[in-house]
Amino acid sequence: MRKLPTVIMIVILLVLSVNVLYSGSSSKNAGYHFLRTYSGARPSAMAGAFISISGDIHSIYFNPAGLATIDKPIASVTYLNHLLDFQSGFVAYSRPLKSVGTLAVAMNYMNYGEFSETDINGDEVGTFSAGSYYLTTSLARKINKDISVGGSAKIIYSTIDSYSSSAIAADFGVIYHVPFIPDLDLGAGIFNLGAVMSTFIDEKDPLPLNFALGFSKKLAHLPFRYSVTASKYIDDDIQVNIGGEFMPSEGVFIRLGYNSLGRNQTLGATGDQFAGVSLGLGMNWRQYQFDYALSSYGAIGYLNRISFSYIF
Repeated sequence: MRKLPTVIMIVILLVLSVNVLYSGSSSKNAGYHFLRTYSGARPSAMAGAFISISGDIHSIYFNPAGLATIDKPIASVTYLNHLLDFQSGFVAYSRPLKSVGTLAVAMNYMNYGEFSETDINGDEVGTFSAGSYYLTTSLARKINKDISVGGSAKIIYSTIDSYSSSAIAADFGVIYHVPFIPDLDLGAGIFNLGAVMSTFIDEKDPLPLNFALGFSKKLAHLPFRYSVTASKYIDDDIQVNIGGEFMPSEGVFIRLGYNSLGRNQTLGATGDQFAGVSLGLGMNWRQYQFDYALSSYGAIGYLNRISFSYIF
């Protein structure tokens, strides 16, 4: 059996090294929590187990190396109805460039709505709004027929009333298509590696640095692919994401997943047994792709995502 490529080992060592360097920050909660919100209905239905999946525009979020196998321009938009009626959207466009790779841009926003503003006596004096945004530019390419690499640069911006905070960050990822085991892919990445440029007041919260490793495998005699991802944020426990995608007929997909983070979302109330579970449907027709995902936070509530993509 061939040895794991050097590039995979380099990424794994880099992940471990950066984790050690940032281990001192693990006692402090990271800021910019909206960066942890998944983009895209398909990967969300698979509980975010997407580190080793290729050919999907939502790899901009999950692993930019997955963009390398996209061979046609794609535009996509996602709407998310978050908890507490927060509104979120994701807009992306990717295009393969000859001799360069695949270039992609995306914008993600979270609108928290309007809130009542009160004075020190509790009297309402008006309203204020809050929101978060980030703009991503990604570039991915195939090193050879088995190895894809990718990177992203992000500009991040948050506002609360007249206050604002900004940051810059980068993502790096690799996907290895194992040649000696059919339809087995390995993936690894480092996400939100960067610095806070300005703060709401004085204190700088660290970015939610994340490390992820995983694999996916398509079954030989069944139209089913399963995927597993293990990830670690600097201020949280290791999460395990497990997802599957079944194609009962051409262009129709049924998806299911589980995120171990669900164990931290239980309140001891009805519905907690579904915390961390996700499911969804997908349909591809000609140049159009439609995906829906439902993700459970247990008794806290559900997230609904709808994605629409067009292949040029």
